[in-house]
Amino acid sequence: MKVLNCRYIAKGNATQRPLILSQRTTAPEHDTPILFQEACLGLSDDQSQIVLRRYYERYSPSGSRWVEYVHSIPTADLIHWIMSHGQLRIESSQETPPQSARA
Repeated sequence: MKVLNCRYIAKGNATQRPLILSQRTTAPEHDTPILFQEACLGLSDDQSQIVLRRYYERYSPSGSRWVEYVHSIPTADLIHWIMSHGQLRIESSQETPPQSARA
C-alpha cells in the first residue's frame, strides 16, 4: 500500500501528524480486491493551510490502484468562518469560585 503523504513526517523536534478522521478496510470475499479508505486532516508545512486528504486504494495480488484527493483552505479563512458561523460559548474566571471557598 502507498505510504501516506511524507509531508507529515517529523521535522526537527516538532512532529506534525494528521488527525485521522476515518479509516476503513474491507475484503468482501477471498478472491476479491482489498479496499482501503482513509480521510485525515492536517496542516501544511508553513501552517498557512488546513489540508483534508481523502485516500482510496484497491489492492490485489495482481496489482493495486490508488487515488488521493487533497482539499485545502487558508487557515485564517477557516478560523474566520468558525468565528462567524460556529456556536459561541463564553467561559470566564468570574464564574469560578475563589480558591479559599473550595475545601
